[in-house]
Amino acid sequence: MAIIKKISARFTGFYFNLLAFVLPKKLKKDGFNLFCTPFLKGLKPHHQAFLIPAFTEVLEVDGNKIQTYQWGTGSKKVLLVHGWASHSFRWKSYIKALVENDFTVLALDAPAHGNSTGKIMNLVIYERTLSAFLAKHPDLHTIIGHSIGGFATTYYLSKNPQTSIQNAIILAAPGKVEEFFKFYVQFLGLSNKAIRLIAEQFEKELNQKPSYFSAINFAQHIKTKAFIVHDTGDKSTNYLDSQNLSQVWKGSTLKLTKGLGHELKSEELLHEVINFIK
Repeated sequence: MAIIKKISARFTGFYFNLLAFVLPKKLKKDGFNLFCTPFLKGLKPHHQAFLIPAFTEVLEVDGNKIQTYQWGTGSKKVLLVHGWASHSFRWKSYIKALVENDFTVLALDAPAHGNSTGKIMNLVIYERTLSAFLAKHPDLHTIIGHSIGGFATTYYLSKNPQTSIQNAIILAAPGKVEEFFKFYVQFLGLSNKAIRLIAEQFEKELNQKPSYFSAINFAQHIKTKAFIVHDTGDKSTNYLDSQNLSQVWKGSTLKLTKGLGHELKSEELLHEVINFIK
């Protein structure tokens, strides 16, 4: 399977490098869209079986229908924000535990994820989705974000200093979009011309260069209390990003784990998170 993916990536890279010379405009659009496309399988029956009983609403954001969920009627509200190529089912253990601890639990499927519509997703799109959702829920107390969901949470908090959010739990979050862009370039084997053209499209679409999207830069003036967690053996994101983030995020607490990997699924950690936000 890994060999097939590598061959497919190299073929795509060859195609993009050719487009850079013959159809540069198409290369720009296709290259940017591929970077922002989450390749994931559909929800399985047991995922839907867990999500369907929740109170659900659809929120329209930028033409996408965003599926939202709610469990419980506790005195404090918490929002769960999943990562790349994931969906709200990943929070199953959190949802049950939080409801039992007097929380109203809300979650959403990001654009192009889970039961939401859309074809592409990136940090800007995710932040706009969070902003629209939180505008409808101004009494939310806490956000728990995993992976890019944690990155998007940091970006949201930096753009919305007057938010009602008092606690942020940032789990296994990446630190820079630029790192993912470099991996994308290397994985596909893109030529210098293709890289330049796709970077130009990135800046046109998001009004910023990839280097702008840095969690450390976003956190400089955030006042929300934060619990930042990362596993030292995480193979998807680098724990040093969280370590550096905690140094600039005033009022934050850092916890480094071992053996939990990127998913950070642990009963002990779950109890620590609940105690932090209670």
